[in-house]
Amino acid sequence: MTDFNRDGSRIAWAALILGTLGVLAIRTASAAQIEVGAGIAHASTNGNGTWYQEGFQHTLQLTQPAVEIGVTGRFTPHMAWHLDAISLGRYASNSQDVLPDANYSATSPTHCNGPCNPLANFIGSGRIYGVQALLSRSTGGAWRFGIEGGPFLYHETWRMDVPNWYAPDGTHYDIQTYGSQWALGAVVGATVQHGPWTLALRYYADSKGFSGHAGNWPPLWSGQTALVLGYRFGGAL
Repeated sequence: MTDFNRDGSRIAWAALILGTLGVLAIRTASAAQIEVGAGIAHASTNGNGTWYQEGFQHTLQLTQPAVEIGVTGRFTPHMAWHLDAISLGRYASNSQDVLPDANYSATSPTHCNGPCNPLANFIGSGRIYGVQALLSRSTGGAWRFGIEGGPFLYHETWRMDVPNWYAPDGTHYDIQTYGSQWALGAVVGATVQHGPWTLALRYYADSKGFSGHAGNWPPLWSGQTALVLGYRFGGAL
């Protein structure tokens, strides 16, 4: 099966799950409540050597605001569903890197394998947002402790500009590459609820690589950890 067919199947399954929860939300509209949330998201990178090299000067923008809005309802007193749109922010990098990758060494004193080639300035940025369909299970009582998880249908972009790439023969290149796609990921988390308030700590797995230029290349991030404080209109579920 081709990558296109696999990706299409995954997105179709995600759309089916999201659509099913949407129908459930409509059918239980009398019990459904609007929820909003805001917090912070911190991205984990794909590591030293992916869009930055720790041995050379670099800055990474990895912490961003996270906001969400959606609907929620209960199947049982201890089981709830959530259908939310969420933005996890914009992430960026600005680094001086030696090329090609084989010339970089994470362990040598000069950070190069042999003589260092001229450094190139890699300037990257990208955004991520999507729709999450979560099932959550919690304890009873005034303070509810729970876990949650589900699919995350997300859109990611990543742009990289390298204005001063010099080949070994001295030829100058101004390189630009850009990726934009929908993909299927996952989210898991833990929650604490009290009345209409919910504090959720979640991890988003959302780092599918882009195909095309130089094969399969990833964005800066491998995923995000988000801390979100949510409020349900209409009181506790």
